Amino acid sequence: MPLRIVVADDNAAFLAAARDVLSSSPGLDVVATAVNGRLALEACDEHRPDVAVLDVQMPGGGPALAAEIARRWPATRIMCVSAQDDADTVLAMLTAGATGYVAKGALDEDLATCVQRCAEGMLFVIAGCAAEVRERVADLVGRKGQTA
Repeated sequence: MPLRIVVADDNAAFLAAARDVLSSSPGLDVVATAVNGRLALEACDEHRPDVAVLDVQMPGGGPALAAEIARRWPATRIMCVSAQDDADTVLAMLTAGATGYVAKGALDEDLATCVQRCAEGMLFVIAGCAAEVRERVADLVGRKGQTA
């Protein structure tokens, strides 16, 4: 059974390109697209996708949208795409429930491969700030281990 995907982005060109790339990839089925957070929630409610690909900066997007999708549909994996390429934004999205984060300018792998990784539950960051994110996560984990 193919992976069911909802793609949400307010950039019409990116949304169309992502839909086309993912729809033409074996084992992937784009069941809906959305241009804002409200429509993304409606699409997830209707289709219960395996993966929601979310633009971070679209209206109604960001950590609040990721957290709401994670709360309502815990089985849906969240992959963020954004022009934002800073560690604070990436960490906010991962903390909100995202499994993957891809900076649009740093996408050096096939989008379909990223979606498949996300569906498998693989935590990944493809962004110029990936090393900083890794260090900050390690620091957080280290601090939790010291207080436990």
